[in-house]
Amino acid sequence: MPAALRAGALAAIGTWSVVVLPALIGWVAAPESSVGWFSAVSVASAIWFLGHGQSVGAGSVAISMTPLLLLLVFVYIAYRWARRLAATERLRVGTADWSRVAQWGVVPGFLIGYGLVSAVFALFTLGGPATPGVAAVVGSLLVPLAALGFVMLRPDDETAPAFVRTWFRRGPTWLPTVWRTGWRGAGVLLGLGFVVVAVRLVVSWSSVADIQDQYGANVGAVLVLAVAQLALLGNAATWALSFLAGPGFQVALGSTVSAAAAQPGLLPLVPVLGALPQAGDFPAIMYAVVLAPVVVGVWLGRRVDAELEFFGNLRARLCATAVAALIAVVVVVALTALGSGAVGVDRLSAVGPHLWSFAAALTAEVVGGALLLAGALVLRERRRDRVGQRAGETADAHAGDAHARDAHAGDADGS
Repeated sequence: MPAALRAGALAAIGTWSVVVLPALIGWVAAPESSVGWFSAVSVASAIWFLGHGQSVGAGSVAISMTPLLLLLVFVYIAYRWARRLAATERLRVGTADWSRVAQWGVVPGFLIGYGLVSAVFALFTLGGPATPGVAAVVGSLLVPLAALGFVMLRPDDETAPAFVRTWFRRGPTWLPTVWRTGWRGAGVLLGLGFVVVAVRLVVSWSSVADIQDQYGANVGAVLVLAVAQLALLGNAATWALSFLAGPGFQVALGSTVSAAAAQPGLLPLVPVLGALPQAGDFPAIMYAVVLAPVVVGVWLGRRVDAELEFFGNLRARLCATAVAALIAVVVVVALTALGSGAVGVDRLSAVGPHLWSFAAALTAEVVGGALLLAGALVLRERRRDRVGQRAGETADAHAGDAHARDAHAGDADGS
């Protein structure tokens, strides 16, 4: 337990340094600022909670939109500490006791250590311009839980605790493979969103640079602003996915960007938003973008078919394919929910995709594409079996005729 407490605390400090160091650099780079260094630490601590999926209030303004890339960086740092802790403890206690120690020592100790440091960071925000909600300390455990999940929830890994493998064995035999495939599918979907964002940034770079020039900031402030926008690119990837799925997204109340049309409206002066399309209707051919999630679903179906053998069990085959696609969709929708919310009041109180419409559309497209491939493979296999059966029957008939002719020839020779 002490080692787990220490690892959890160090993981929290590591994630906190990601935001507090740029904040202090920005404070040093702005000598005209009248606030002290502790104010910069206080704001950074509030951003730390925001990056953990928690709401932050600044006066009458509430911010609940989590910067997804910042969240993923936090999870990665916590994952590195959790993986090192798990490897060390597994070698120390041995294979026989590893499951018990992981369940009752490593997991709770890591969470408690992280939570204790999180409570200290919450104290740093008191009296500052921005403060997290009352449940922020408990809510910040989302990051260490996700990190522990990536370390422990490996049902086909012999180094995983026995209780994890037991959980998965209670389900269908195909569940461990489908679990891994579903997460890969989520990565492919998010990667697709990043590709769309990168293309839009390249195409619209002049507009982005024009907005950036309007700030007239010094080098340090520009770097801080660039890092802040980089943290939002993960959110933009989920917006791009919602665009590809069909429902689209909004950057402010009353605005919309979808496959039908773009009506972004009056936007905040954020350079990266210069990559959004100009107002106007899109041609009908633009609806073809909804085929992109379908193609990902087809890829998922192909992966399931390549990694598993169902021996003619059609129900298991379709269930495994659908579950793999659903895991991918659930992961993406959960991240989208975290990356959507308020960044201000009035028009900025709801930014991001319309969650339920996006979830329904993405589910229909990804699961539909996966099941479409599974159905096509089943039909192809059955057609091949029928052809083989007919070929066998024809061969048997020919063999029977040949046998009859041989018998007749033998009778003729005997006579």
